[in-house]
Amino acid sequence: MIDNQWKIPWEFVERIEEIRRVIRSINASITHIFREGNCVADSLVNEVVESQETKCYYLFQELPSITRKHLNMDKSQIPNIRMKTRKISTQ
Repeated sequence: MIDNQWKIPWEFVERIEEIRRVIRSINASITHIFREGNCVADSLVNEVVESQETKCYYLFQELPSITRKHLNMDKSQIPNIRMKTRKISTQ
């Protein structure tokens, strides 16, 4: 939506326009990344969605264990690989 590749739903038009203004003002760019490359953010979002409450973490130890795991993997530069497997029929 930000790069005009998708139609913007009317309820997001103002927010998207504000994001575009900020991006232009700081001369930033946006690129796509698969979920596997963004595990830390994805795990934090899942935590908030599941709990339905606002969360603030100030220390590494306060983070959910799965988020700490992903963060440590990122720091260690361990790749997260997407694999597609084929189902084998046993008939």
